[in-house]
Amino acid sequence: MPLPSWKKVLVVDLGFLGDTVHSIPAIRALSMGGAEVDVMTTPVGSEVLSMVSEVHRVWVTPLRKPSPPWWKGLNQLCQIRRQNYDAALTFSGADRNLYCVAFSGAQERIAAVRRERWWHGLLLLTKIISTPFKNRPLFRQKMETLKVLGWPGDAAGQSLKISANPQKKDLSSFSQPTVYLSVSAYGSPHKEWPLKSWAEMIRSVWENRPEIKFLVGFAPNQREEERARQLAQLVGNSPSFQVLDTPHSLSELALILRQTVCFAGLDSGLLHLAIALGRPTVSIFRDYNGKSEWAPEGQSHRVLSHLCSCHRDQVDRCGEQPLCLEAVTPQEVADAMLELLPLPT
Repeated sequence: MPLPSWKKVLVVDLGFLGDTVHSIPAIRALSMGGAEVDVMTTPVGSEVLSMVSEVHRVWVTPLRKPSPPWWKGLNQLCQIRRQNYDAALTFSGADRNLYCVAFSGAQERIAAVRRERWWHGLLLLTKIISTPFKNRPLFRQKMETLKVLGWPGDAAGQSLKISANPQKKDLSSFSQPTVYLSVSAYGSPHKEWPLKSWAEMIRSVWENRPEIKFLVGFAPNQREEERARQLAQLVGNSPSFQVLDTPHSLSELALILRQTVCFAGLDSGLLHLAIALGRPTVSIFRDYNGKSEWAPEGQSHRVLSHLCSCHRDQVDRCGEQPLCLEAVTPQEVADAMLELLPLPT
């Protein structure tokens, strides 16, 4: 059974960087099915989708943490209703996503939810697809939703198309094999690995591969910049370690990541951008329910994580610095990276 013969589809995907990357295969599949696909997304999501040629139009909703009141989006919903979409759908059961699908004015209004609630019936959705929690990557769960609707194939891929015209000097080609490090998790410090461990890992890699360069970037906020500078101090003065001078847009970061030989980072959005660009990755995850939805899969990825009694016993013993993260050793991360680095030429 093929997908319905929709000509114009709205995907409501009000997530951030990682969520948007995981939606790309489903968006691409809808386009391959013959539909013109518009996406309602966040500002950071629109940056990602600007690199996805199958997206026809983006409706940018200025969500942030905390989110603005729902009524501030009414004018945009009125504009969306005038588009006469054949279908509007969301792969997330988040309240705002459901409301936007319900009031989109589309002929078919479809939502995937993990747990049905009594008030879902009041939203006048035409179809609710039950998607209980599954220990599978999020993009695969979204593709399973499309299979319920008739998609016959496999995941359509997360690859991105980016400009090849760098405008900044630090976007030019690297003279030595370079690893990009992402050492901060914006808004989620409980996902961060200690800086001293990052420094020890770097020195361990240099003992085996002294030609490797490490590059560290940061988001446009003081805390992340300070962490990047602190790591530079811990590593010491070395021409093979560089902190980017300024924050970069996602398209600029994509240009940088495309030239690297490996990405090493945390359970955060930038990890998923690196995966979409085909980079090998080493990622450090704390132990929590749902980790398998975000952890990368495949032979070119290494996920390092230790069991945590907090997660097992449902009791917070760690505070802001999870002990399961501290338990990941610098040598473990260095060894994982050395497995992925290309052989010297």
